Amino acid sequence: MASSQSPHLTSIPQAVRVAASIDSNVDPAIKQQAIDYLTKVKELCEETWQDCLALYLQGAGAPGPSTAGRDGKEKLETDLRMFCEQVVDTVLTQKPQVMAVDAQQAMYTAIVDFIQAEYVQGPCEGGQTYLRNKLAFTVAHLFLNVYPSTIPTFLRPFFALLTPSDPSSSSGVNFNPALLTIRVLSEIAQEVHDSVLKSARSYSKDRQSRDGVVRDVIRSSGDEKLAVDGMLALAERAMDAIEKGEGGRWVELLEATLKTLAAWTPWIDLGVALNPKSLPFYHRLIRQPLVPIRIAAANILRTFVAKGIQDPVARVEVLKVLNVAALVDPLESETNGVRDNEEVIAFRAALGNLLAMYGTELIAFSESEENPEPLRSEAEEMMNSALPLLLRFLSDRQYEVPLSVSNFASDLLRVYKRIYKPPMPPPVKPGEQPARAATPPPLSPERRQFLASMLDVLIRQLAWPEEADWEAPGNEDESDEEIAAFRHFRAACRSFIESIAQIEKGLHTEVVARIVIATLDAFQTSGPSAVSWQQAELAMHLVYTFDSTRAAFFDLPPEVATKAARDRVHRINVNKAYAESAMSSGRSTPIMADGDMSQSLPDVNYSDVKDKFEYEQYPLSPLGQLLTRCMSSGISNYPHPSVTLQYFEIFVRYVEFWKSKTEAIQPMFEAILDSRGVHHPDEGVRRRCFYLFSKLCKECKNDTVAGMVQPILESLRDMMGVEAIVPTVDTPEESPLTKATTGRNYAADQLYLFEAAGNLVYLVKSEPSRLIALLEAIAGPLMTGMATGVERYRSAPDDIQAVLQVHHHLMALGHFAKGFPMVSDSQVEALPYQPAFKQMTEALLQALNVMKSQRVVRDAARFAFAQFVNAIGTTVAELVPRFVSIVVTEYEPSELIDFMLFLGLLMHRLKKNTFETMDMLLLPLLSRIFAILQQPITGTDEAQIHRRLKDAYLSFFSALMNANLDGVFITDRNKPEFENVLTTLLNLTQDYSDAGSQRLAFGFFARSVIAWGTSPGAAALPSVFAESAMSAQSKAVANGTAQPSNQHSIAKEDRAKQALPGYENFIYQRLLPACFEVPSRREFNFRGGQMVMFDAAILVRNTVQARGQEALDFLTNDLLPKLNCPPDIANQFLTGLRTQTSKDFRKTFSEFIKAMRG
Repeated sequence: MASSQSPHLTSIPQAVRVAASIDSNVDPAIKQQAIDYLTKVKELCEETWQDCLALYLQGAGAPGPSTAGRDGKEKLETDLRMFCEQVVDTVLTQKPQVMAVDAQQAMYTAIVDFIQAEYVQGPCEGGQTYLRNKLAFTVAHLFLNVYPSTIPTFLRPFFALLTPSDPSSSSGVNFNPALLTIRVLSEIAQEVHDSVLKSARSYSKDRQSRDGVVRDVIRSSGDEKLAVDGMLALAERAMDAIEKGEGGRWVELLEATLKTLAAWTPWIDLGVALNPKSLPFYHRLIRQPLVPIRIAAANILRTFVAKGIQDPVARVEVLKVLNVAALVDPLESETNGVRDNEEVIAFRAALGNLLAMYGTELIAFSESEENPEPLRSEAEEMMNSALPLLLRFLSDRQYEVPLSVSNFASDLLRVYKRIYKPPMPPPVKPGEQPARAATPPPLSPERRQFLASMLDVLIRQLAWPEEADWEAPGNEDESDEEIAAFRHFRAACRSFIESIAQIEKGLHTEVVARIVIATLDAFQTSGPSAVSWQQAELAMHLVYTFDSTRAAFFDLPPEVATKAARDRVHRINVNKAYAESAMSSGRSTPIMADGDMSQSLPDVNYSDVKDKFEYEQYPLSPLGQLLTRCMSSGISNYPHPSVTLQYFEIFVRYVEFWKSKTEAIQPMFEAILDSRGVHHPDEGVRRRCFYLFSKLCKECKNDTVAGMVQPILESLRDMMGVEAIVPTVDTPEESPLTKATTGRNYAADQLYLFEAAGNLVYLVKSEPSRLIALLEAIAGPLMTGMATGVERYRSAPDDIQAVLQVHHHLMALGHFAKGFPMVSDSQVEALPYQPAFKQMTEALLQALNVMKSQRVVRDAARFAFAQFVNAIGTTVAELVPRFVSIVVTEYEPSELIDFMLFLGLLMHRLKKNTFETMDMLLLPLLSRIFAILQQPITGTDEAQIHRRLKDAYLSFFSALMNANLDGVFITDRNKPEFENVLTTLLNLTQDYSDAGSQRLAFGFFARSVIAWGTSPGAAALPSVFAESAMSAQSKAVANGTAQPSNQHSIAKEDRAKQALPGYENFIYQRLLPACFEVPSRREFNFRGGQMVMFDAAILVRNTVQARGQEALDFLTNDLLPKLNCPPDIANQFLTGLRTQTSKDFRKTFSEFIKAMRG
């Protein structure tokens, strides 16, 4: 133990008192010195722990600080003792190896003596729970370090403390020694077995081994029996006292004991924990009235059920002895119907967990083919006897209770699905009709009845609670806990219902149809008073979730029941028409292998022939009948928004069904446009309807809707007024502009209306004058509103509302343009709305020029400009340089990432028309990016921005290459920086900390050797690659049946003409060596860097494609010998390079690098 001469014995108390002082007269420098000293004490715990232990233990038995204990020394202040104990705990948990055996034994003796003086005979630390628990932690970790090798009888003195003092003593019952021991045993169980605690700490093989040894020795030494018997005796005594009305601390002691027993029972011998004496006691506990005790008893019984027993006979026998179904049945009945008592609900959930464990264990046993068949049958019978209980728990309206048995239900349905899964139909041979879908084996009457009952229970659980306040979906983040809990519970029930539907589709259809039709009949006959809104919403929800495939609307025969079968019929029809056309025109008719008219012909493009499959010739399926019934019932007029909103959801989801039913389309648009939809008084309903209306307009485009465009837009006019509202911020640091323009809000949802308006206006493209009038009616007010905001900002740059007004109007214009489809450049000139969108773009640029310093305006302008580009393509190409020049110098680092994505979109859409813009932009953009990346990283946010910015500019470079804009890098404007760009990218290939950047850099260079390194000789001579090296795509391009990729669309002869003189030196001196050197270095993560190697392999292959035999000679005579590659290995590598496809060569390259690494 500590030497009485140690200076720490006086220095530590002094330092703690100074550091903890709140006296303003204490010199701050002295206080800092004290803090630094205490930090050093903790860091050097291997030297100071004995002094700290002595300070913690001194004064044991004293009634309080500053009074003498049994050792004649003063007990120190609590905060000082806590610091000292922390130092001791640090050495126990982090540096136990520094503790000598004699020091450990001395510590053990000192702590046992301390407990005797303080907890058995003394004041028990004044009864402070946290001090007792802290001591238990220390004792438990000392135990783990010395048991069993150093102190094999460690726990014996503590077992003696499990018996509280005689209540007849003058001081009454002393509970603290028993509570301390219970806590020590609990800490030990958590350390050696608790999976949650183990998963929270880093894995250690030594610690894992130690925990196993501790568990084994506790079981073999008799300590487990002493511990369990002691705890059971203590629990029984506590229960006796509680039943006599003594309660109080006895309840606390009983709860703690049962929780510790629950922590021990999973890993000790079952025969010790479960015996003829303990089981009746647990039954007694679970039946007494104190709910926390009942829950604890249920948890212990659950650990018995989950106990793994190898012998199948013994396993079944234990489950029979536990007889969980018989135990739980009366307890469930007793507590059924309780709603407002959280303790009782928690107890029912604990019973559900017990039943679920029982059911899943029986299912697992009966499924295992290793168990004898008679025992499996017996287990299945036991499980079947628990099914009525399962249904009773599933039917509870307190969500925790049915969710507690979800594992039982899901395992059961999984087994049923496996048993009743229909066999796979045989493959269809050429010329044969598809076979009728195989019929699954029939359900037994008992199982069908059970599934019907379960389905009925689950469907009723889908209904909104009677006391719940409904709210529109879409604001889940702001929902109260009850509504969020219901939605989670509803999703769980839906998954079970879907499983039942997969097992027995007919049963699902039968039950759902019965409930839906009964509800619709009641509403149609007696009106809304006969059907609660919960019942009506449930019926609509069942229709909405019934199915989602188009073919499900009609009862189709096998020959057209699947998409593959309908495609087959489509090919037959097209082939017949093609053959007839060939015969009538005198051309040769196509030859069909084996006379099969369904095969694909090489000269026929089947996608060009529209498939007009006549679904209406077939009878309606159950879903089609339900949809028709919903429409005719008038349920859309139900006076509760939950029902009408769900009806709109149905219409949008099954829009394919309604497209051909013109009589349904107009009433639907009328309903969603009136006070039931976008004009509903409830904002949440309106906002959801904005989205649904937009989706409806996007999906339902036909002549019927085209004829209704003008009245629809008239109905929307009053909802399309854009209002900029400055929100109230929660903190001074929060920006009102950021809050108003991010997240879900009314203005963001209103944008769906503008997108819908764009979809609608485009429908009248065949009437130019009408289209222009409608377009101006929408866009005119938006441009005016934006101009007004700009003028307000000119006069008052601090006007936040003006900034928001411009932002909102720009976003509205962008979403309006988003409703117009992307068309090819050849079609743009004929579009009547081209001048109008160009005018909008001019207005955008004028507003942006004035307000370019406002980030939210820049963001909105970038979005809107991108949508204008999509709508009218090359028409706005001439305006791109103006847009870029306005904003590029204003962008913040995080904006540059989005800006480069925007540039990628422009390149994809405008192709060569962006060359001038990219030429102008590249140098200032690179200067800005590299300046940011050279700044020091001061936090995680900066690190993330740096990483994303690096990825963004590398992706941007690749996009330039893919768009055949590689010439941008070597224009007169940018050529001075070209060498710096190459050096930067080459350095990135060697950045082993960032595999993503390595891959992008190699990918860029792989494209660069084609763009700038193609030699005239290689272009003029036949390819050095064998025919086997051509992929299927390359062969298709060669024979003209497929289009080449963008980069390969330029002929190699033209590539050779634009080759960059001297680039071949860079290829041979820097690029090719890097391909081999980078992945062969030890710093390279070979397993995680496979994609980097693949791109390096493509760079090698592209070099051979660009330089021809010259590149192969360089590899053979120069590079591979320098790598000390044996000639035979080099020849194998080069053979693979010439004869393998790029996909196969990547594997060869990876194996080559692996061999190089050794």
